[in-house]
Amino acid sequence: MKFKESYKYINPKNYIEKFTNTDWYLKLYPELNEYFYSYDGNRENKTQEWLDQRKEFAIMIMELLEADKIPLGKSGTNWDADRKAIDTIVIHHTSTSPDMSLKIINTLGLIRLYTPFYSKKEEPEYGQPIWSNHFYQNKPTFIAYHYIIEQDGTVYNILKDNQIGWQAGKWEMNCKSISVCFLDDLKNKFPTEKAIQSARDIIKQYENCQILGHKEINTKTTCPGGLFEGEDGWKKLLI
Repeated sequence: MKFKESYKYINPKNYIEKFTNTDWYLKLYPELNEYFYSYDGNRENKTQEWLDQRKEFAIMIMELLEADKIPLGKSGTNWDADRKAIDTIVIHHTSTSPDMSLKIINTLGLIRLYTPFYSKKEEPEYGQPIWSNHFYQNKPTFIAYHYIIEQDGTVYNILKDNQIGWQAGKWEMNCKSISVCFLDDLKNKFPTEKAIQSARDIIKQYENCQILGHKEINTKTTCPGGLFEGEDGWKKLLI
């Protein structure tokens, strides 16, 4: 396979053979653990070189995924069987630059959500080809959000209402919620007016739902940013 991206810190050809295995994520556990499982998002604790290596590793997996070079499951557990009536809308932000592609978001979903689960020896899916039960534009998707909103208000409807997004950090909440994610870093700022309006239009489709920020469910995260709650927070703009 010819890689489109240029790499400075890793040589993708050194990993090609591992990706031919259905349990590729087990064979790559040291790298996945180093760059993703144990990384808490605190960039101050990491060198720029380490961050660049992590980025290259994610891009490599993205290229292989897009080229259909990673063996995925063709069937598997129906993860949506636990779907309940929707009563909550969970708000997220990507905490990245607003030009991040859906391809890399999909790749990070595969790495950060699905590979850890399929690596658990106590689960019946251990070591099996990864299966999400979800498709977007006729390809398997591992994106956890039902909706992704860009700064200009563009909306991508990734998951259907009857599908469970692995997004809230608690399965019981995943089962009864819709996830809306702003494609932006909102640690210390509000979403754009156009993005807010798009979110309102989505929320109107789901009557009598409570609106919660991700951090109101999972206290280990700061998503969707420091200005979401409070008297002057942008949560109020969504209602």
